[in-house]
Amino acid sequence: MNTEKILNQINSLQSAAPDDKFMLFSIPDISPTVYYGIDSNSNPVFVMESPNPNMNSQIQSTKKLFLSSNTKCEMIISGANFEKTVHILTCLSKLPEEQLAFIRLTEAFSKHLVSNNPYLLNELFTSLVSLFAQGGKIACIELQGMYAELYVIKYFMSLGVNISSYWQKNNKMNFDFTINRTKRLEVKSTTKGMRIHHFKHEQLLSELYDIIIVSCLLRSDDAGLSLHELIQEVRAIASEDFRTLLYIEQLIKNIPEKLLHEIKYDETYLENNIRFYHASNVPKFNEFQPEGVTQTEYNSDLSASPHLFPHLVLKWLNERVEE
Repeated sequence: MNTEKILNQINSLQSAAPDDKFMLFSIPDISPTVYYGIDSNSNPVFVMESPNPNMNSQIQSTKKLFLSSNTKCEMIISGANFEKTVHILTCLSKLPEEQLAFIRLTEAFSKHLVSNNPYLLNELFTSLVSLFAQGGKIACIELQGMYAELYVIKYFMSLGVNISSYWQKNNKMNFDFTINRTKRLEVKSTTKGMRIHHFKHEQLLSELYDIIIVSCLLRSDDAGLSLHELIQEVRAIASEDFRTLLYIEQLIKNIPEKLLHEIKYDETYLENNIRFYHASNVPKFNEFQPEGVTQTEYNSDLSASPHLFPHLVLKWLNERVEE
């Protein structure tokens, strides 16, 4: 069951909420002991039967979230009355986009729950608290870069390799994808037609890493693939990867839904103009930064640089497990 259907089913319960019971429904695709529904105040809830009902109950709360673990309560599940000891995570936010994020992340997280690990639900709570507390806007150039990174995930998935889990989840890192201990993948994009990209010196000259640069040429197109559609495709690719789904939510948290639909690029043009370069073939200063010099950055024109064919990049990626 997808996120929108779960939210619609939750909303359909709103008019029938009793005063003192949870109204729930099960999600067979996840687990017979996992439920969604509403509390007595019609707030969306994610409920799990406790594998250790004799443990002490614990409560954590913020303005937008409430977690109660090992709580005995009465509930109505698909019309039948039950009393169970459960973990309950409640979304107190009334914002539709935050309710959707709540469902998306709890659904993804539930697929990784280990029955004898009582700390995983706390980790989920902490992740959601951090997500809902985020503020600030994202710049247009960052949206372009996000689009290119998402497209690279989609591109390689179409060739049979899922690299979504290698996507860096920290914006301060030098590379967009960490494939293994030594291999790095860096994505660059431009809308100017010329294959000129901005680099940090460390992204091109390193004794530590084997680096491939992915160069994407983007062209705006009203009939193109939207950022919203691309996000949906990558969500499907990473449907069981909680970390990647959380990262996507963090990236788009403060982007208006309308803007996600409006940002569109010609997919055919992009597919035909994606190129791969080993960092050794990218124009650069062929020396390490002198002592006392840091954060050197410059533009490099890749137009005349030899590029790698996709099958060689796939071979490079597929060797990641063996190294």
